[in-house]
Amino acid sequence: EFHCGFEEEALCSFSQDKSDEFDWTRHSGSREGTTYTPNTGPSSDHTGSNQGFYMFIETSRPRLEGDKARLMSPTFNINSKSVASSSSASNNPTYCFTFYYHMYGKHIGALNIFLRQKGQTPTDTLVWRLTGNQGNYWRQARVNIHPTTAFQVVMEGVRGSGIEGDIAADDVTIEEGECKDSPPNNLRSFASLPSCYVLLLCITQSLVLIGWQR
Repeated sequence: EFHCGFEEEALCSFSQDKSDEFDWTRHSGSREGTTYTPNTGPSSDHTGSNQGFYMFIETSRPRLEGDKARLMSPTFNINSKSVASSSSASNNPTYCFTFYYHMYGKHIGALNIFLRQKGQTPTDTLVWRLTGNQGNYWRQARVNIHPTTAFQVVMEGVRGSGIEGDIAADDVTIEEGECKDSPPNNLRSFASLPSCYVLLLCITQSLVLIGWQR
């Protein structure tokens, strides 16, 4: 299993693509409180820690609509035992790519995930995509990928129509096997609930307490 929370400047050997228009930026809530533009970006990493780091794309000027920033994982070799036991191309080993994303702002563009397979001519296959404002909270995504050779995962942030379009990513994991169906049931997943649900839960608890006291 590979895991990266971007806590170290080395970025777990992630690298910036040199052929895109701009780069991802490593950031923590303790530096500025949020990303550099108001009304967009997270105020902390996905665990709620102001000291924790995450990666994000800064979409202020001079960035233009459609500009892309690509962050590439280290290269992984597929499990040779899994390949030997696979009887057909449709039965290639499966890996689960898990990450947290934050897409808040009225100008959010897109977050794309590509599987880049090595070879004489590397090929990029889009395996996950999300566009638009997803609210001011972290969400988890899990993606099954089926590489046939050594591979990288590429995270591509695309700038939207304005400056309120910062996209962030945190806590990336790659492990062999199918992804589990649902996010883990723990306190961290509670942070991804929309605020209206949290408020409704608080009101319900208050009414129960009032009724019990009577």
